[in-house]
Amino acid sequence: MAMGKYSPGSIWFYAPNKVAPIVFIVLFFISGILHAWQTIKHKSWRTTILLPWAAALMIAGFVMRELGAHQTDNLGYLVASTVLIMSGPPVYALINYFVLSRVLYYIPYLAPLHPGRVATTFVGLDAVCEILIGQGAWRMVNSSMTEKQRQLGANLVTASLSLQVVLFGSFGLLAAQFHRRARHRGVLSRDLRTVLVVLYISASIVTIRCIYRLVEYIQGWNSTIYKNEVFFWIFEAVIMLLNTCLLNLFHPGKRLPRSNSVFLDRDGVTERRGPGWADDRPWIVTVFDPFDVWGIVTGKDKETQFWDMSDEELARMREEKKQNKRGVLAGLFDPFRLCGSRGYVGRHFAGAHETK
Repeated sequence: MAMGKYSPGSIWFYAPNKVAPIVFIVLFFISGILHAWQTIKHKSWRTTILLPWAAALMIAGFVMRELGAHQTDNLGYLVASTVLIMSGPPVYALINYFVLSRVLYYIPYLAPLHPGRVATTFVGLDAVCEILIGQGAWRMVNSSMTEKQRQLGANLVTASLSLQVVLFGSFGLLAAQFHRRARHRGVLSRDLRTVLVVLYISASIVTIRCIYRLVEYIQGWNSTIYKNEVFFWIFEAVIMLLNTCLLNLFHPGKRLPRSNSVFLDRDGVTERRGPGWADDRPWIVTVFDPFDVWGIVTGKDKETQFWDMSDEELARMREEKKQNKRGVLAGLFDPFRLCGSRGYVGRHFAGAHETK
């Protein structure tokens, strides 16, 4: 049956292809297994652990689509397929954020902002997108809802996709700024160039997919894009398969240090081990001031510039960090590190006591 041809009684409008979902289930399964194997091989848990999860979301979505192709009047399969498949690409974007964060940890003196803030800022905003997509997608495709409720769902998805486009654009500019600095300083190795190029391509792929979905939901469910399955297979399935294959062929874990504490010296050759780039500011402050503008103005940011310290100073800082490392319970009950002698509140009161 031709893709996009109306099928009486189908809540999809058309009769979904029954063969394509199986093909993509197999391909994403193979890709997910390879992702997991490479993550284990290169011990890149913190950077690429979500790659198998992203593939799993796509697989689950295609499984639901295959079931829906055999029961075209089952609303549950349509809703589940839509939500799952739309949740996969944001996870791939999330992985890109972690990869860039690791790159900035490796060359900290050229980082446009604290590497940890790359993850928390973009991940936090990406989580908002995920919530909006989940809430909006099931409303939009649920034909049992009123037209007004479905339109609200479409508006939520549109808002989420618009925010994602802005996020991806900002991410690309941030990576490009770092790339320009590193190239100017002559510290870009072949592996780092490969990682950055893969980041650009991956981010572009996710952005193209996001724009496709944005146009689809702006035009509505009576549009040509929504009613023709071929657009879905090209701009959602195929393009995301290309993305996952790209990340398998050029796995970031193979080309980046396993630890955030390893950084490249200014000579562009020597690798050194530092204490890691900590940020003792309150979590809420880092959200509203990710670039630590206040620290730059007051000069306090220089206290964290460990990359110009001697090996002896770095060793001492690593030991201090090891001694001050918090336990699991402390992290659980005080995730923002407000209490204790080294917590924000604790330091504040300690400083006031010393002043007296």
